[in-house]
Amino acid sequence: MFDKILVPLDGSELAEVTLWYAEGLAGRMRSAITLLLVLSPEDLTSRYMYDCYLKEITKRTKANAEERSAGKKEGEIKVGYEILKGDAAEEIVDYADKARTNLIIMSTQGRSGVRRWALGNVANKVLRATGKPVLLIRAKGAKPDVYRDRLVKVLVPVDGSKESESILRYVTYIATELDLEVTLFHAWVRKSEDITFTTEGLKRLNQARKRREGYIKRIETRLKRKGVNVNSVFKEVLTGGAAEEIIKMAEEGDFSMVAMSTHGRSGLGRWIFGSNAEKVLEAGSTPLLLVRPRKRRKKTTRAD
Repeated sequence: MFDKILVPLDGSELAEVTLWYAEGLAGRMRSAITLLLVLSPEDLTSRYMYDCYLKEITKRTKANAEERSAGKKEGEIKVGYEILKGDAAEEIVDYADKARTNLIIMSTQGRSGVRRWALGNVANKVLRATGKPVLLIRAKGAKPDVYRDRLVKVLVPVDGSKESESILRYVTYIATELDLEVTLFHAWVRKSEDITFTTEGLKRLNQARKRREGYIKRIETRLKRKGVNVNSVFKEVLTGGAAEEIIKMAEEGDFSMVAMSTHGRSGLGRWIFGSNAEKVLEAGSTPLLLVRPRKRRKKTTRAD
Protein backbone atom coordinates (compact mmCIF):
# COMPACT_ATOMS: atom_id res chain seq x y z
CA MET A 1 0.00 0.00 0.00
CA PHE A 2 2.83 2.38 0.83
CA ASP A 3 5.40 0.92 -1.54
CA LYS A 4 6.34 4.34 -2.98
CA ILE A 5 7.07 7.21 -0.59
CA LEU A 6 7.71 10.77 -1.76
CA VAL A 7 9.64 13.14 0.52
CA PRO A 8 9.81 16.79 -0.64
CA LEU A 9 12.85 18.68 0.66
CA ASP A 10 14.03 22.27 0.31
CA GLY A 11 17.62 22.07 1.52
CA SER A 12 16.79 23.01 5.12
CA GLU A 13 17.26 20.97 8.27
CA LEU A 14 13.65 21.71 9.22
CA ALA A 15 12.41 19.90 6.11
CA GLU A 16 14.68 16.95 6.88
CA VAL A 17 12.73 15.97 10.02
CA THR A 18 10.60 13.90 7.64
CA LEU A 19 13.48 11.58 6.83
CA TRP A 20 13.37 9.74 10.16
CA TYR A 21 9.76 8.73 9.46
CA ALA A 22 10.41 7.84 5.83
CA GLU A 23 13.40 5.69 6.82
CA GLY A 24 11.41 3.87 9.49
CA LEU A 25 8.43 3.16 7.24
CA ALA A 26 10.57 2.16 4.27
CA GLY A 27 12.80 -0.03 6.40
CA ARG A 28 9.92 -2.02 7.83
CA MET A 29 7.74 -2.09 4.70
CA ARG A 30 10.55 -2.26 2.10
CA SER A 31 9.18 0.86 0.41
CA ALA A 32 10.99 2.87 -2.24
CA ILE A 33 11.77 6.49 -1.31
CA THR A 34 12.07 9.40 -3.71
CA LEU A 35 13.52 12.64 -2.40
CA LEU A 36 12.16 15.59 -4.37
CA LEU A 37 13.51 19.11 -4.51
CA VAL A 38 11.82 21.81 -6.58
CA LEU A 39 13.98 24.77 -7.59
CA SER A 40 12.72 28.26 -8.24
CA PRO A 41 14.24 30.22 -11.17
CA GLU A 42 16.66 32.02 -8.84
CA ASP A 43 17.87 28.67 -7.44
CA LEU A 44 18.80 27.20 -10.83
CA THR A 45 22.29 28.68 -10.70
CA SER A 46 22.89 26.56 -7.57
CA ARG A 47 21.64 23.32 -9.10
CA TYR A 48 25.02 21.60 -8.79
CA MET A 49 25.11 22.38 -5.06
CA TYR A 50 21.61 20.92 -4.58
CA ASP A 51 22.57 17.88 -6.64
CA CYS A 52 25.51 17.19 -4.31
CA TYR A 53 23.28 17.77 -1.30
CA LEU A 54 20.68 15.24 -2.50
CA LYS A 55 23.29 12.63 -3.38
CA GLU A 56 24.58 12.75 0.19
CA ILE A 57 21.06 12.70 1.71
CA THR A 58 20.09 9.78 -0.55
CA LYS A 59 23.08 7.74 0.55
CA ARG A 60 22.40 8.45 4.23
CA THR A 61 18.67 7.77 3.94
CA LYS A 62 19.22 4.40 2.29
CA ALA A 63 21.71 3.32 4.95
CA ASN A 64 19.38 4.39 7.78
CA ALA A 65 16.37 2.65 6.21
CA GLU A 66 18.33 -0.60 5.88
CA GLU A 67 19.49 -0.28 9.48
CA ARG A 68 15.91 0.14 10.69
CA SER A 69 14.52 -2.75 8.65
CA ALA A 70 14.03 -4.89 11.78
CA GLY A 71 15.82 -7.83 10.21
CA LYS A 72 13.75 -7.87 7.03
CA LYS A 73 16.06 -8.70 4.14
CA GLU A 74 13.69 -9.42 1.25
CA GLY A 75 14.40 -6.98 -1.55
CA GLU A 76 16.54 -3.86 -1.72
CA ILE A 77 15.24 -0.56 -0.35
CA LYS A 78 15.47 1.80 -3.29
CA VAL A 79 16.19 5.46 -2.55
CA GLY A 80 16.56 8.03 -5.32
CA TYR A 81 16.06 11.72 -5.91
CA GLU A 82 14.66 14.14 -8.45
CA ILE A 83 15.27 17.84 -9.01
CA LEU A 84 12.51 19.77 -10.75
CA LYS A 85 11.90 23.42 -11.44
CA GLY A 86 8.72 25.46 -11.11
CA ASP A 87 6.09 26.02 -8.46
CA ALA A 88 6.89 23.72 -5.52
CA ALA A 89 3.35 22.63 -4.67
CA GLU A 90 2.31 22.04 -8.27
CA GLU A 91 5.42 20.04 -9.06
CA ILE A 92 5.04 17.90 -5.93
CA VAL A 93 1.40 17.08 -6.73
CA ASP A 94 2.12 16.38 -10.42
CA TYR A 95 5.13 14.19 -9.65
CA ALA A 96 3.20 12.21 -7.01
CA ASP A 97 0.54 11.44 -9.60
CA LYS A 98 2.91 10.55 -12.43
CA ALA A 99 5.12 8.38 -10.21
CA ARG A 100 2.07 6.72 -8.62
CA THR A 101 3.27 7.66 -5.16
CA ASN A 102 1.34 6.04 -2.30
CA LEU A 103 2.39 8.41 0.50
CA ILE A 104 3.76 11.94 0.71
CA ILE A 105 5.72 12.83 3.85
CA MET A 106 6.19 16.56 4.35
CA SER A 107 7.44 18.98 6.95
CA THR A 108 4.93 21.70 7.73
CA GLN A 109 7.69 24.24 8.10
CA GLY A 110 10.82 24.51 6.07
CA ARG A 111 12.84 27.26 4.50
CA SER A 112 9.85 29.60 4.28
CA GLY A 113 9.76 30.03 8.07
CA VAL A 114 5.97 29.85 8.27
CA ARG A 115 5.07 29.46 11.93
CA ARG A 116 1.62 27.92 11.67
CA TRP A 117 1.11 24.52 10.14
CA ALA A 118 -0.90 24.99 6.99
CA LEU A 119 -1.33 28.69 6.37
CA GLY A 120 0.01 29.83 3.04
CA ASN A 121 2.82 27.29 2.80
CA VAL A 122 3.59 24.52 0.34
CA ALA A 123 2.17 21.78 2.58
CA ASN A 124 -1.21 23.51 2.62
CA LYS A 125 -1.31 23.79 -1.16
CA VAL A 126 -0.33 20.14 -1.59
CA LEU A 127 -3.03 19.06 0.86
CA ARG A 128 -5.69 20.89 -1.09
CA ALA A 129 -4.64 19.55 -4.46
CA THR A 130 -3.54 15.94 -3.98
CA GLY A 131 -5.60 12.82 -3.52
CA LYS A 132 -2.63 10.99 -1.99
CA PRO A 133 -2.30 10.25 1.74
CA VAL A 134 -0.08 12.89 3.35
CA LEU A 135 1.92 12.50 6.56
CA LEU A 136 2.71 15.91 8.05
CA ILE A 137 5.54 16.36 10.52
CA ARG A 138 5.67 19.62 12.43
CA ALA A 139 9.25 20.82 12.28
CA LYS A 140 9.19 23.56 14.88
CA GLY A 141 7.14 24.41 17.94
CA ALA A 142 6.11 20.81 18.52
CA LYS A 143 6.43 18.98 21.80
CA PRO A 144 9.91 17.53 22.49
CA ASP A 145 10.92 14.46 20.52
CA VAL A 146 8.70 12.11 22.52
CA TYR A 147 7.92 10.19 19.34
CA ARG A 148 11.52 10.19 18.21
CA ASP A 149 13.09 6.74 17.91
CA ARG A 150 9.73 5.03 18.19
CA LEU A 151 6.51 4.78 16.24
CA VAL A 152 4.22 2.78 18.46
CA LYS A 153 0.84 4.43 19.13
CA VAL A 154 -1.69 5.83 16.66
CA LEU A 155 -4.80 7.83 17.53
CA VAL A 156 -7.65 7.42 15.02
CA PRO A 157 -10.64 9.79 15.36
CA VAL A 158 -13.93 8.72 13.74
CA ASP A 159 -17.20 10.66 13.78
CA GLY A 160 -19.80 8.15 12.63
CA SER A 161 -19.50 8.92 8.92
CA LYS A 162 -18.23 6.66 6.15
CA GLU A 163 -15.90 9.49 5.12
CA SER A 164 -14.17 9.54 8.48
CA GLU A 165 -13.76 5.75 8.28
CA SER A 166 -11.76 6.06 5.04
CA ILE A 167 -8.65 6.18 7.20
CA LEU A 168 -9.23 2.69 8.61
CA ARG A 169 -7.84 0.71 5.66
CA TYR A 170 -4.58 2.66 5.89
CA VAL A 171 -4.41 2.31 9.65
CA THR A 172 -5.04 -1.43 9.41
CA TYR A 173 -2.15 -1.74 6.97
CA ILE A 174 0.47 0.24 8.88
CA ALA A 175 -0.63 -1.16 12.25
CA THR A 176 -0.22 -4.77 11.16
CA GLU A 177 2.99 -4.07 9.23
CA LEU A 178 4.65 -2.09 12.03
CA ASP A 179 2.96 -3.73 15.02
CA LEU A 180 1.42 -0.46 16.22
CA GLU A 181 -1.10 0.08 18.99
CA VAL A 182 -4.26 1.76 17.67
CA THR A 183 -6.72 3.79 19.73
CA LEU A 184 -10.06 4.61 18.11
CA PHE A 185 -11.51 7.86 19.42
CA HIS A 186 -15.08 9.09 19.12
CA ALA A 187 -16.01 12.43 20.69
CA TRP A 188 -19.73 13.10 20.96
CA VAL A 189 -20.25 16.85 21.07
CA ARG A 190 -23.64 17.18 22.71
CA LYS A 191 -25.74 20.16 21.72
CA SER A 192 -27.63 22.26 24.24
CA GLU A 193 -30.93 20.77 23.10
CA ASP A 194 -29.59 17.32 24.01
CA ILE A 195 -29.51 18.31 27.68
CA THR A 196 -32.88 17.52 29.20
CA PHE A 197 -34.12 16.29 32.53
CA THR A 198 -37.46 14.82 31.50
CA THR A 199 -37.90 11.06 31.67
CA GLU A 200 -38.39 10.80 27.92
CA GLY A 201 -35.46 13.12 27.27
CA LEU A 202 -33.11 11.11 29.46
CA LYS A 203 -34.25 7.93 27.74
CA ARG A 204 -33.41 9.37 24.31
CA LEU A 205 -30.08 10.60 25.63
CA ASN A 206 -29.14 7.14 26.92
CA GLN A 207 -30.21 5.55 23.66
CA ALA A 208 -28.04 7.98 21.70
CA ARG A 209 -25.12 7.29 24.02
CA LYS A 210 -25.47 3.53 23.58
CA ARG A 211 -25.65 3.87 19.79
CA ARG A 212 -22.41 5.82 19.73
CA GLU A 213 -20.66 3.48 22.15
CA GLY A 214 -21.84 0.54 20.06
CA TYR A 215 -20.60 2.22 16.89
CA ILE A 216 -16.99 2.55 18.02
CA LYS A 217 -17.02 -0.92 19.61
CA ARG A 218 -18.12 -2.43 16.29
CA ILE A 219 -15.17 -0.82 14.52
CA GLU A 220 -12.86 -2.05 17.28
CA THR A 221 -14.15 -5.60 16.84
CA ARG A 222 -13.75 -5.39 13.07
CA LEU A 223 -10.11 -4.27 13.34
CA LYS A 224 -9.29 -6.92 15.93
CA ARG A 225 -10.48 -9.57 13.48
CA LYS A 226 -7.90 -8.21 11.03
CA GLY A 227 -5.13 -8.64 13.55
CA VAL A 228 -4.87 -5.03 14.75
CA ASN A 229 -3.86 -4.31 18.36
CA VAL A 230 -6.71 -1.87 19.02
CA ASN A 231 -8.71 -0.29 21.81
CA SER A 232 -11.37 2.42 21.77
CA VAL A 233 -12.30 5.54 23.72
CA PHE A 234 -15.72 7.21 23.70
CA LYS A 235 -16.11 10.65 25.24
CA GLU A 236 -19.04 12.99 25.70
CA VAL A 237 -18.15 16.64 25.18
CA LEU A 238 -20.33 19.31 26.76
CA THR A 239 -18.12 22.31 25.98
CA GLY A 240 -15.64 22.90 23.20
CA GLY A 241 -15.44 20.67 20.16
CA ALA A 242 -14.15 17.39 18.76
CA ALA A 243 -10.91 18.87 17.42
CA GLU A 244 -9.92 20.18 20.84
CA GLU A 245 -10.55 16.74 22.33
CA ILE A 246 -8.47 15.05 19.63
CA ILE A 247 -5.54 17.39 20.28
CA LYS A 248 -5.83 16.91 24.04
CA MET A 249 -6.04 13.13 23.69
CA ALA A 250 -3.01 13.03 21.38
CA GLU A 251 -0.92 15.17 23.72
CA GLU A 252 -1.86 13.52 27.01
CA GLY A 253 -1.78 9.99 25.57
CA ASP A 254 1.74 10.42 24.21
CA PHE A 255 0.70 9.23 20.74
CA SER A 256 3.23 8.85 17.93
CA MET A 257 0.74 9.86 15.26
CA VAL A 258 -2.83 11.00 14.65
CA ALA A 259 -4.46 9.46 11.57
CA MET A 260 -7.72 10.87 10.24
CA SER A 261 -9.81 11.66 7.20
CA THR A 262 -9.69 15.22 5.90
CA HIS A 263 -13.40 15.66 6.31
CA GLY A 264 -16.21 13.68 7.84
CA ARG A 265 -19.80 14.30 8.67
CA SER A 266 -19.67 17.93 7.56
CA GLY A 267 -19.52 16.81 3.94
CA LEU A 268 -17.38 19.78 2.91
CA GLY A 269 -16.31 19.63 -0.70
CA ARG A 270 -12.97 21.34 -0.07
CA TRP A 271 -10.18 19.95 2.06
CA ILE A 272 -9.45 21.14 5.56
CA PHE A 273 -11.37 24.45 5.69
CA GLY A 274 -13.83 24.41 8.58
CA SER A 275 -13.16 20.77 9.40
CA ASN A 276 -11.78 19.15 12.52
CA ALA A 277 -8.75 18.14 10.45
CA GLU A 278 -7.83 21.77 9.89
CA LYS A 279 -8.06 22.58 13.58
CA VAL A 280 -5.94 19.57 14.53
CA LEU A 281 -3.48 20.55 11.79
CA GLU A 282 -3.13 24.11 13.06
CA ALA A 283 -3.13 23.58 16.81
CA GLY A 284 -1.79 20.06 17.32
CA SER A 285 1.86 19.06 17.60
CA THR A 286 1.69 15.30 16.92
CA PRO A 287 2.58 13.99 13.42
CA LEU A 288 -0.62 13.84 11.40
CA LEU A 289 -1.57 11.38 8.65
CA LEU A 290 -4.37 12.78 6.50
CA VAL A 291 -6.32 10.79 3.93
CA ARG A 292 -8.85 12.19 1.50
CA PRO A 293 -11.95 10.00 1.29
CA ARG A 294 -12.40 8.33 -2.07
CA LYS A 295 -15.45 9.42 -4.03
CA ARG A 296 -18.21 6.87 -4.04
CA ARG A 297 -19.13 5.49 -7.40
CA LYS A 298 -22.67 6.16 -8.45
CA LYS A 299 -24.72 3.09 -9.12
CA THR A 300 -25.79 2.75 -12.71
CA THR A 301 -28.75 0.81 -14.06
CA ARG A 302 -28.78 -1.08 -17.33
CA ALA A 303 -31.77 -1.06 -19.56
CA ASP A 304 -32.92 -4.50 -20.65
